[in-house]
Amino acid sequence: MKKNNKIGVATATYHNFSTEETLDGVSRGGYKYIELLSVPGFGEHIVPAPEEMDITSARKLNDLCKKYGLELLCIGVYMRLMKEGSVETFKRVIDAAEMLGSKYINTDTGEVKSSDDEKRFYKDMGVLGEYAQSKDVTICFELHGDWCNTGKKAAEVIEKIKNAHVRINYDTGNAIFYGDVRPEEDIKYALPYMSFMHVKDNVGGYQVYDFPILGEGTVDFGKIFKIVDDYDGPISLELELDEKEHPLEEVNAGVKKCYEFLQTFGYGEQ
Repeated sequence: MKKNNKIGVATATYHNFSTEETLDGVSRGGYKYIELLSVPGFGEHIVPAPEEMDITSARKLNDLCKKYGLELLCIGVYMRLMKEGSVETFKRVIDAAEMLGSKYINTDTGEVKSSDDEKRFYKDMGVLGEYAQSKDVTICFELHGDWCNTGKKAAEVIEKIKNAHVRINYDTGNAIFYGDVRPEEDIKYALPYMSFMHVKDNVGGYQVYDFPILGEGTVDFGKIFKIVDDYDGPISLELELDEKEHPLEEVNAGVKKCYEFLQTFGYGEQ
């Protein structure tokens, strides 16, 4: 059965390549949507960084996406929270999303290590959730790190925040890598609070950095897609392979192969 979810690529997949190389590769892979990355020191496909963006640069970036037949689905903006001045910094990220026409921001919770950190986090998210709501932008927390790293934990976090514009980005590979749980069993906890999904495979289990082409790892996507059958939100591929650097041609080939895999389950253009 044909699915209506918007299917894109999270550009962490191309973290060591330029924005244009990335857009070209994603387009050649058959995708129509893109999730642009901004992670200091890892990958920056939004230049200037979102907290420094103005309307002119936002228009140029959207025009660049259109040049390759892509629509901006989301911005993936990580490592901004739980730092000095993080609320004001992230407000500017939300402003950037509004200027870009992106309804979603994928991010992480930052380093939450103590009860005091938790108090600060929930206080900050009270402010940021209201600000995101005023801009009609949804903040989605990806499973990541040592705290918010399973669907069950993420659901608890979202329940405490109590704002419909703060939701979960469920990452099937990160559930294993960070949370040491099976996504086939864990995703049910997140599903009522999901507004975004990263499809990522895994080989090796907990703390093993090996995210191969979809269908070549241990994630049972057939089972997962049955569980999320009624989920109609956006989905991004995140193909990070292993810790070795891979040539652009190999990444492009993997991205295309993943699209073909998703098509067998009814996702994407048929």
